[in-house]
Amino acid sequence: MKKKILTLALLFSAGMLAFTAAQAQNARAFYKTSYKSRNSGSFDRRSSLLSFGFGFPNNSGTGFDYWGGNERRLGIGPGYIKYEHGITDEIGIGGYVAGAAARYKYGPDRRYTDRIFSVSMGAMGYYHFNKLIPVRKLDVYAGAGVGFRNISYSYDDDYNGNFNDDRSDFDVMPLFKVGARYYFTRMFGVYAEGGYDNMSDVNLGITLRF
Repeated sequence: MKKKILTLALLFSAGMLAFTAAQAQNARAFYKTSYKSRNSGSFDRRSSLLSFGFGFPNNSGTGFDYWGGNERRLGIGPGYIKYEHGITDEIGIGGYVAGAAARYKYGPDRRYTDRIFSVSMGAMGYYHFNKLIPVRKLDVYAGAGVGFRNISYSYDDDYNGNFNDDRSDFDVMPLFKVGARYYFTRMFGVYAEGGYDNMSDVNLGITLRF
């Protein structure tokens, strides 16, 4: 039994060494190619990416807290829909839409209802590190752009039937993102992204590549 385990361990170690040597050889060949012509294959000018994600923590403006023992909160988001298209083998342009909503019922018999909606949109340019990282399934990128966020508030007194749109806040802000995608197939992958968009610090989701 010990001999079998030792044999398997040696075979596994030999396989890992061979795999590592092959990867190192591929990396050397990759970096010997000129920057202009090299590409790991994780992104190119024909790429069209559609992503769906969810962000946290909720920085959208819908995460207000009401204190008291007779409060009920229902919220969702922020959720993201993103699109990007390549214009060169390492540069893409795109945009996103994000949204979140919350409803708060509070006060005596929960007679008061606050509704808050937050929507954000933005346009971004991305740089992909496919000419620097020789891994076909891994797409590491950074992006910057400009966007806006609109938060609308409404107030409802259930006893008196009064409904008032109290106010709406509109902000324009710069956008900064860094992220990575890992593709399980040529057309499907998962992503993780962090940065600033006034909706969340981190968002995670799936990407479809066409």
